[in-house]
Amino acid sequence: MTESASSTSGQEFDVFSVMDWKDGVGTLPGSDLKFRVNEFGALEVITDESEMESVKKATATTTWMVPTAQEVFSEKSGMPFRLKEPVKVEGLPFCENCCQYGNVDECLSGGNYCSQNCTRHIKDNSRDQKEERDLGEDNEEEDPKCSRKKKPKLSLKADSKEDAEERDDEMENKQDGRILRGSQRARRKRRGDSAVLKQGLPPKGKKAWCWASYLEEEKAVAVPTKLFKEYQSFPYNKNGFKVGMKLEGVDPEHQSVYCVLTVAEVCGYRIKLHFDGYPDCYDFWVNADALDIHPVGWCEKTGHKLHPPKGYKEEEFNWQTYLKTCKAQAAPKSLFENQNITVIPSGFRVGMKLEAVDKKNPAFICVATVTDMVDNRFLVHFDNWDESYDYW
Repeated sequence: MTESASSTSGQEFDVFSVMDWKDGVGTLPGSDLKFRVNEFGALEVITDESEMESVKKATATTTWMVPTAQEVFSEKSGMPFRLKEPVKVEGLPFCENCCQYGNVDECLSGGNYCSQNCTRHIKDNSRDQKEERDLGEDNEEEDPKCSRKKKPKLSLKADSKEDAEERDDEMENKQDGRILRGSQRARRKRRGDSAVLKQGLPPKGKKAWCWASYLEEEKAVAVPTKLFKEYQSFPYNKNGFKVGMKLEGVDPEHQSVYCVLTVAEVCGYRIKLHFDGYPDCYDFWVNADALDIHPVGWCEKTGHKLHPPKGYKEEEFNWQTYLKTCKAQAAPKSLFENQNITVIPSGFRVGMKLEAVDKKNPAFICVATVTDMVDNRFLVHFDNWDESYDYW
């Protein structure tokens, strides 16, 4: 009880209210000490009679005082610092709006405000508070169920179907008290893909975009084809992959891992691949001649570990059975350009040590090991780091 009482009294203690004020001079009861408020709003001890006389003269002609540091840096930004109950000191008029002291000649409305602005501000606040109270009373009279549910605002611009679905899902997730991060990521990914595809379609009433017109408009020159290497140039073969075909390939986020993949989409010379058994938020795009995709059975033939679809055990997975179950077709071997590569012998061997740039943190060059070799490429693994940093 004693501690709580003392802490409460300490919080409510105000040095201004303890002093006896007259003509701008504060006297501390029970002592001969006299104080004044300086230009910064802080208390100062008056040391001689001449200083006290100058304070009295200044009080009669002074303008309103500068706020103290405590007032300036108060927690409620934009609002003046206030005591719980503003103390009106005798001899010093006090403004109830800005909480400052001043002289008698400048105060308005019976000594309660320092200026017309403060008087107007208080009146405006009183009117706003009354309107809020009236509005609150009207809401309480309505049906409680209706007041809790608010109709979502409709944008003047037509939102996409995906945006509306995402808002609905977010509202459902909030009601359930959980967040479905996977589904949200999938929606964002799908929306991103659709946005890229939509860019290729000209708006109604506009001509299709083409390089020739763009270069002429920009007065620019295209990079000559001869400057590109063969694998960077135009493809010679047609993209024969079809949606639904099955294959094996490297996980781009974990490049030491081979997974079961399905062609989910074909766009020109590119194909979109889907990890069987996993959400489509992990889908990724590659060129039809990518070196990281292989025909069905390649892992078994070359001695690489194949990660089966989610829900299948590694020792029980069989391609023939799986294709029959899915009623799917394996991508023909003739579609894989990397099957016809001429292997040039190199001096690299599995287990050799080297230094390599970390692609995820290019500023780092780290100790690494060759952990795998396929055709003319080798897999870099950083010592004492997990496989997510591996790359070919």
